[in-house]
Amino acid sequence: MKRLAVILASSTLAMGAQAANWSTVAESQTGSIFSVDLDSIERSDISIIDEKRVDNITVSIRRAYPAQKSVTKPTTKAVTKDSKEKDPKEKDSKNKVAKETRIHHSDQQWLISCKDASYYRRAYVDYAANDKVLKSWQSDKPILTTKDFKVTTPKTISRILVEQSCKSYEQAK
Repeated sequence: MKRLAVILASSTLAMGAQAANWSTVAESQTGSIFSVDLDSIERSDISIIDEKRVDNITVSIRRAYPAQKSVTKPTTKAVTKDSKEKDPKEKDSKNKVAKETRIHHSDQQWLISCKDASYYRRAYVDYAANDKVLKSWQSDKPILTTKDFKVTTPKTISRILVEQSCKSYEQAK
């Protein structure tokens, strides 16, 4: 059952990503670029058990990681008659595996409360550069409370993402 939930989360985020209208919102100090899918912003019908009459919205967020530079270590060992040089194909194969397991971007679905600038991450899918799914997760909580939400701190990327999403939602109303 849990596997089915992960598959559904992956397919939902993947379908949403193809018909997306990504708007770059912020860049981190490490070079990650954060974007909001403007087409995904909509009122949510998910109820928060201890909160009455508050509109929450759902939104897709993308974090694109900076390209990682390949680091090659110089060999300090001299090649002798008894030792063999490594096969270049083997080296390329290892580099290919390393590149395929690096996160290129991550798509997330957030449930946002514009009232207090908080969010709850409902699902995410991490992708390699070739759009291969590396990891995915979907919340299995059937009932949410305000304690499940993370209140954002002013002047942080998460606050900027929440504020931009809420602003876009209000403008589209």
